[in-house]
Amino acid sequence: MTEIDPTLRRVERNGIVACAVIALAAWAIARGDVAAPAGVFGGGVLVWISYRGIKGGIDVLVGPSTSSGQAARTRVSVATGLVKFFTRYAILAVAAYVIMARLRMPPLAVFAGASSLVVAVAVEALRGSQWKS
Repeated sequence: MTEIDPTLRRVERNGIVACAVIALAAWAIARGDVAAPAGVFGGGVLVWISYRGIKGGIDVLVGPSTSSGQAARTRVSVATGLVKFFTRYAILAVAAYVIMARLRMPPLAVFAGASSLVVAVAVEALRGSQWKS
C-alpha cells in the first residue's frame, strides 16, 4: 500500500526507532533485567495498535470521492471501517490487560514504550521547524 503522506511514514519509522532506543535505555537502567525492555516493547505494541486504529478510521472517513452510483458501496465501506475501528480498540483493551495484569510488566516501562510515538512526532516537529527557520 502506497502512503499518500511521507511524513506519516517517517513518524512510523521514527516511532520504531524511538521504541528500540527506549528499550535499550530501560535495559541499561534495569541492569540487564528483561522485564523493563519487554514492558517498553509491550507499550510500543499498544501504541502501534492505537495508531493503526486511528489511521484506519480516518482513512475510511476521508477516503476518495465517489460518484453517486457508488454511494451504497461507500456507506458499506464506511460501516465496515467503523466496525474495524472499534474492534481494534477492543483488541487494544485486551492487549493492555494482558500486558499489565497477566504478564505483570513494569507500568513505567509500558508507559515509556507507549510514549515512543510521542517522541517520534516531536522529532518530526523539530525537523519541520528547522526547515522553516
